[in-house]
Parts: sequence; structure tokens; C-alpha cells
Amino acid sequence: MRSIALSVLALCMAAAVLLRGRYVEAHLLRADPGSIPSDATLMSFATARGRPLFDAHCASCHGPAGHGDQAKGIADLTDDDWLYGAGQVIDIERVIDYGIRSHHPKAWNLAIMPAFGRPRPSAADIKIAPLAPPQIRDLIEFIFHEQGRDAGGAAAARGASLYLGAGGCYDCHSNDLRGDSAIGVPNLIDEITLYGDGSREALFMSIANGRQGVCPAWVGQISAAGIRELALYVYSLSHSAGSKHDH
Repeated sequence: MRSIALSVLALCMAAAVLLRGRYVEAHLLRADPGSIPSDATLMSFATARGRPLFDAHCASCHGPAGHGDQAKGIADLTDDDWLYGAGQVIDIERVIDYGIRSHHPKAWNLAIMPAFGRPRPSAADIKIAPLAPPQIRDLIEFIFHEQGRDAGGAAAARGASLYLGAGGCYDCHSNDLRGDSAIGVPNLIDEITLYGDGSREALFMSIANGRQGVCPAWVGQISAAGIRELALYVYSLSHSAGSKHDH
């Protein structure tokens, strides 16, 4: 009789845990995403469930701790520099839902870096003139100058004319080189680089060969609750005590 009572008690406890989980999950989905990080109970629940989802779906690219891979252009998720949106939960959730250049109709896909070193820089039906290697090097000197690094004065001046003129770089990266997170265009004058180490060689590779990184769309493959939990876990990576805050 005692073993039966213990079994019934264990089943009741398991059912209570399951019911509580469903209740909190429903509350999580109804809540304003921006308010959840200030709710310790919801955040604890969400990040505990989001971590295994991250391990299963994201860690293979972003790494188990979310530090990314500059060699492959995979973003570090532990700093507070965001290429798409402002790093709010709703922004992260949108990326997870629809991806980046994932071919989903709602994906972020406006920012495609042309390959200026090729005869046809853009694969899309956009007329963009290629740049010769010396022109690319002039652009790099201009970028270095704007970053406050040592740069060749005459080359930087020529690069400025290209950036604001025939190169058309300003159209995406803006006149001040600060990019546009509304469409996923990187800031060129901060200390954070998505591809490589920010050296002349790394910049040459990006300008000459283009950059068109992809993040898959997970909508329909992960539940709505799972996507929110995953977004909150990613959010927590850049808001923990040991995370990097570059600006």
C-alpha cells in the first residue's frame, strides 16, 4: 500500500509540474516581450527551457557559449552590438522566426554586400560597377581614416570620393559609415567586425568578394513558445554579469 501511495504522490507531483509549466508557458506567450526580462520568474523559466533549444539549433554555428566565429561571419551573441534591430527580445525573436536571407518571405534580406572585385558585383538585377584592386585599397584607407587609425592621406581622400560617389557605399552604410540596423547594414567605424579582424586584408576580402551570410528560419520547426524561450535565452547572453558591452 505504501508503494502505491508513493506512486500516486509522484504522479500527482509530475502532473502539478506539467500543469504549472503549461500555465507559465501560456503567460510567457501573452506577455509583452519587452517586459519579460524584468520578470525574474518568467526569465528563469524561459532561459532554462531556451538553453537546450540553443544547444540543439544554434550552437553548431554560434558556438556553445554564443561567441560566434569571425572567420565565417557568425555573430557574437554575447556583446550588445546588434546588426539586425536593437537587440530587443522582439528583434531577436523575428530573426529566429524568419531568419536572414533564408528565402522565407519575411526574412531580413535587404542588405546584401556586393562583390566589388568581380565583373558583375551584384547577382540581383542591379547595375553596380566593379572596382579595381587599387580602388578597393583606397576605400580601405578611407575606412581606416574614419576609424581613427593610421591611413594614407591621399588614398583616404580618393577612397572618400569613391565611398560617397561611384562606389555607392553610402547608400547602405550611410554617409557617416554607421550603417543601418533597420536592414542589417554594419557600422564600419566601431571596433566590432563581423568578418575577420578588421585588418586591411580582411576588409579587402569583404569588399572584393561580398558578404551574404544566412541564418535559417525556424518558424514552423520550433513552437511559438520555444521561439520565445530561445529569444529570451539569446537576450540573456548579452545581459549577464559576464557579457561584453562595447557601447
